[in-house]
This record gives sequence, C-alpha cells and structure tokens, in this order.
Amino acid sequence: MLFHKTPYAANFRYPDRFKDGKIEIGNATLYAEVQAYEGEIYHIQVVSDELWTEDRNLVPLLPPAEIKGDGNLSVGDRFELSLRDSKGKILLETIKGMGFGICGKQSIFTFAYDKKMRFYGMGEKTFGRMELSHIRSRFWNVDALGDHPGQVWGEHSADPYYVSVPYLIVRQGNTYLGLLLHNPYETWVDTGTDPSFFGTEDQNRKIVLGAEDGMPSLWIIVGPSLAGLTRKLQKLVGVTPRPPLWSLGYHQCRWEYKGEQHLLDLDQRMTKHQIPNDGLWLDIDYMEGYRVFTYSKDAFPKGVPATLSKLQCSGRKVVPIIDPGVKLEKGFPMYEEGLKEGHFCLAPEGHPFVGFVWPGETVFPDFSKASVREWWAGYCRSFREQGFAGAWVDMNDPSTGAVDPYAMLFNDGKWSHGAFRNQYALGMQMATRDGFLKARPNERPFVLSRSGYTGTSRFAAIWTGDNVSNRFYLKGSITCSVSLGLSGIPFNGPDVGGFMNDTTEEIMVDWVKSGFLFPFFRNHSGGSHRRQEPWTFSKRGLGIITHYTQLRYKLLPYLYQLFVAQERDGDPILRPAQYHFPGGEMADDMFMVGPSILQAPCNDGTSKRQVKLPGKEWFDARWGKWVSGNLKVECGPIDTPLYFADKSIVPTLPGVRTDNSKDLRGVEFHIFLKDGGAEIQYTFDDGQTFDYQTGKESVLEVRAMLRNGALKVDTRLLNEGFGNLKSAKFFFYGDATEILLNGGVVKPKREKIVWTGLPISALTF
Repeated sequence: MLFHKTPYAANFRYPDRFKDGKIEIGNATLYAEVQAYEGEIYHIQVVSDELWTEDRNLVPLLPPAEIKGDGNLSVGDRFELSLRDSKGKILLETIKGMGFGICGKQSIFTFAYDKKMRFYGMGEKTFGRMELSHIRSRFWNVDALGDHPGQVWGEHSADPYYVSVPYLIVRQGNTYLGLLLHNPYETWVDTGTDPSFFGTEDQNRKIVLGAEDGMPSLWIIVGPSLAGLTRKLQKLVGVTPRPPLWSLGYHQCRWEYKGEQHLLDLDQRMTKHQIPNDGLWLDIDYMEGYRVFTYSKDAFPKGVPATLSKLQCSGRKVVPIIDPGVKLEKGFPMYEEGLKEGHFCLAPEGHPFVGFVWPGETVFPDFSKASVREWWAGYCRSFREQGFAGAWVDMNDPSTGAVDPYAMLFNDGKWSHGAFRNQYALGMQMATRDGFLKARPNERPFVLSRSGYTGTSRFAAIWTGDNVSNRFYLKGSITCSVSLGLSGIPFNGPDVGGFMNDTTEEIMVDWVKSGFLFPFFRNHSGGSHRRQEPWTFSKRGLGIITHYTQLRYKLLPYLYQLFVAQERDGDPILRPAQYHFPGGEMADDMFMVGPSILQAPCNDGTSKRQVKLPGKEWFDARWGKWVSGNLKVECGPIDTPLYFADKSIVPTLPGVRTDNSKDLRGVEFHIFLKDGGAEIQYTFDDGQTFDYQTGKESVLEVRAMLRNGALKVDTRLLNEGFGNLKSAKFFFYGDATEILLNGGVVKPKREKIVWTGLPISALTF
C-alpha cells in the first residue's frame, strides 16, 4: 500500500449533469440523495447499482429529525454543493465542475480551499499539532509497530494509525464546520496539499475527502461554534454510555503480568505505598500458550475466581487482554467449533485465512457476521462470569503479523478485505460488550480497544496504542487525545510512561503530571524494558507519582460529571481552550479538562514555558492566587501548571485519597469565584449499574453568589433517586468577609490544601 500517496483529482470524471436526483458522468448514471436534518446537519449519499451495491457500515448513524427542503445547502446542475449561513454568506463550496468525482470505484468530494481556513479533528493522528493544514492522510487501521518501520514510529509521526475516523473540522473565523465521510473502506483526507514538485502553489490546493471503494456518504455539520459542532457530531455517531466509576481510576499494566502471583504482589504494593488503584491488567502471558479465552493453570493454580476473591477486600478489578486471533490447532475447542460453524474469515480459495500472531498460525473470527458476534459474545460472557471485570481487546486492526492481510475476506468470502478492515475492531467491540452485558445485564461494562472506527464511542474506550517512552509521544499525547475527543471518541488515553523502550524517571514523572486527568489513565510497559511501576523510581519520583494519582482520585467526582455530561450532551472530556473561549490558535501543549480546569504542563524537558490564559481570571492552583493573560511560568520538579476557571464549582472526594474508595455521596465543593455567580448540578449514583436510567440517581444544585464581599451559597436537591449526600464540605477561593450557607451565617476557617506544588489556603465551611 502507498500510505503517503493518494489519487489525484485530475484522474476523476465529474458530473455532466444533475437533475431530479440523477447524476450523469460520461456513460455512468448514479443517483444522489441529499437530506437536511434539524440543527443544520446535511447528508449526501451517492448510489450506483454497478459501482456500490450497498452501504456496508456496520453501525448506522443517529441523525436528528429530517426537515423539508435542503436548508442552507444548495445543489447545482453539475452536482456542485454550496453551503451558506443564514445571511447568505458562503461557508463552504465544492470546486466548480469538480464537486463529486469517480475513478472506477474510487470517489471524491472536492471543496474550495482558502488559506484563511484552519483544520482540526481527523481522529487519532500523531502529527503532534492541533492545526492540520497541508496534510494528506489515509484512514486504514494498522498495527503501527508492525506496519511502519521503527525509524518512523520511534520518534516521528506514523500515519495511518490504529483508529480510522475520516472526520475533518473546517474553521472559518470562529465558524466551525464538520465533514464526516462515513465510508468503511480505505479513505483519505487532503487539507490543501500542493501535489506539484515544489509544493508551494496555492492554486493547486483543494480540500479532498475520498474513498478507494464503497458507497459515498458525506455528512456536513454546521456548528457554528466548536462546542455546538462537537455536540452534534457526538450525537450523530453515538455518545459514550456512562462508564463504571472504577474505569476512571488508575490502572496498572505490564507485558509480563501472568496471574495470581503478580496480581497479589501489585495489590500489596499499592496498599503499602497508599497509591489508589482500581485496575490490574493482564497482558498475553496469562493465557495457556496464547490461546484466546484460556488461562494458564500455573498462573491461576486454583482458578480465576479463587484468585480474584483474594482481591475483593481492596476492590481492585482485573482486566485481561483478549486478542481476536484463534490458534489454528486441531483439538483446540474454539478452533474446532469456529471451523465447523463457519465463523472464520476466508481466503479467496474458500478455506480460513491464516495469519501469524502470538500463538503461531491463527485464524480470525469474521465479525462482519451477526452470528459470529453472537458466538464471540458467548465466550466473553463466560469470562465475565469467572470474575474478570473488563475486557482489553487488542490486535484488532486486525494484526496478522508478517502475513499480508489482503487475502482476508469477510462475510463468507463475499466482501474484500477493504470492505471491513476498518470496522473489524468495531465488530469485536460490539460482540465483547454484548457478552459482558449477557453475563451482568444491569452492570455497566468496560471495554478498552486498540483500533476503532466511527461509532466506536458507543461500545469501547480507546487507548492510543503502542507508544514509545520519549518526549515525542509524551507531547503528542495531548494533541492526539484532544483530537480524538473532537472527532467523537472522548474516552481515550495513552500508555502513561510509554510502552516501548526504557523510560526515565524524568519522563515518567512529566507524563503523570501531564496526563493524570486524561479520560483513561493507565501505566503500561513492555516486558523487555525497564519496569515503571511507581515504586521502581526514587523516593521523590514515587512521591510525585503517588501525589498526582491521589489527586486524580480526589477529582473523580468532577471527571464523573464530565462523563455524565458526555452521555447527555455530547461534550468531550479533554478540550482545546477554544471550546469555551473562541478565537486564537489552538495550543498544542495546553488543554482543558471540562469547563473548569486548564492544564499547561511542561513536558518538553525544560522548566520554563509561556502560558496564554484565555478569558479573564484563573485561579493558579500552585500558588493560590488569581492570574490572567500571558504568563511566564516556571515548572518545579514537583508541581505542574494547573488553573481553575473563575465562576467554577468543582466537586471532589474529601481529603487525601490513599485508596480506591469513592462514595459519590461524600463530597467537597471547591468554589472558585472572583465576583458574580457560579453554579453546578452535581449528579451522583452507585457508579456501577444502569439503575440511574430508571431514576436511581440524585442531582444536587449548588449556587454561589459573591457581591461586595458577601458570599451566598445555596443548595437544593433536584432529584433524590439515590438519596441525599452523606457529607458535604465547601472550600472557597476568593475574598469574602461574610458567608451565608442556605440562608444561615457560617463561620469559616482557613485550611491548607495541596493541588500541585505548595499547600495553599482556602476558606472552609
């Protein structure tokens, strides 16, 4: 495959005529369906009985209600598209005479390029920057370390990557548009590259979204704000269901953890060092000869349930890796069963396609078939019933080792490899989640996946694959994770500390300080590299890692509110500052966690940086003072630049968190208020079941108003399906000479609290 070259627009044929839904291109006749939906969402789909016989997307999108007419999208007599705002100004238009084209089974949409445009999104990319002008990128799920040479992925951008979401955000001024190509085949996006020899000619630049095959299906979304755009996209592709609270905790993994001995040792060390931890993860060594859905009798001498029962007191969950490759071995029950029932992908000659993965020669379940997903779900159900709390689905790009995958066919051999490759992981995610639900219908499942596609957000979280312990991946984790969130996959995060190569204490500490509030937080390393559990570092390193892990647990109620809002409204967890403060360029080294927290970590190996704070006032959590504007910041070995937005109320767990206990009914409310008002609706439930969907959740409204030195705080229980709070404490960061709580005067006292760096003072009541 030519990863870095794409078809050229001049080699395509374009419509001669478009009328009454019929497109004429030379001797070919195609049919176009153009539909407008509420919220300025538009869908363009082109159908051809000869070229593309069916829409092969596994999961349909979820648009709002249709509206009559074309809205603000007009279609010309040569199938040219023009999108205008309510005042008639053109927001986006296809190139005259070249709006839509075909070249065999290839198809493209070409839009006019303007050098004032800015581009974002594109899902999981490792370009290391938020703004993506002049990039040509393919979307084809790969095993990055297996499919790219080490000279590339070691310290450079590897493209394409594990997850394919062909979604482009186009910014004109402060108006944001989204272009989603919902096509499971290999696709590409070009944000204005110049294909000429010199690459500097603006007249050659175009915005192109193309596909090698498959029914052309383009969604156009008008924000007009970034927040409005992202919410619409997320509702269209599917929100992330409210996750189990434990999945938001700290997770520990290493490629060598096998079973009981490792698990009990980790459990004891976490307790000894007062490191809150929820998840202990098992890589491939726990299996019997790497056979999927087996476990080694040496690793679990008395069986999995007996081992897991020993972890009940600490409440730690165990999550095993599950790979799709099934060992080709006569007598292996899963292989024999799958072979008999026709559950495996086929080669062109009609026999099961054979790859080479951890167990040796392997065959692959054909997740394009509902019957196969049901079969796989049965095995997942059995694993959950043994006590495993979640599933880590890996190698689902799908990885075939050194074997060329193109002979792997789908749907009983009727579909080419390209028809389903990008959806292979999605099918595996659906089946795995379904199996866990079959085992525990009222318990929220947690599935973590390496690869994914549009719609993955409904079924699994994403970790950003096999990264490397260096500053390229540390710095790039910010842009990669924020872009994934803007592209409809908000629950994501990297391997903290890096998976490949030997990390250093400096890199590990900086990575923890940078990513301790990422949606997914897991320390994972390769077994042939130095250990990177927190206690393998110096006393100071251990102390810093422990502090930020404890701080994550303190802030779990706040993180949980963001996931509640994600399911309800579609907001991402990590966001660029422009999500709340329009204007300016998106920073590559600064991000917001929800609406109230801004992080600007020093992760390039230096101790100084510039921080340009958006808006007006921010509370500096290191030094306990209000700041604004452009700052020259020094980062100490312990602290990290962390800011709370003015007019914010941040819920936390009480005190310092030294274990993984987390009852959301005991809470502190931290009020950051320079002047004026702030409010929050704090949602709490059992953090585990689906009971909240039938009303068993509570919502507490907290309002704060500061005027002329008088702080008034009022609380009101809006919904009490999960009862009332057990305890509540208030911290105020600002100037107040009088405090009233629910109408009564209270006498606050000053207490010290450590966010980052030194203890700072707050009024408590």
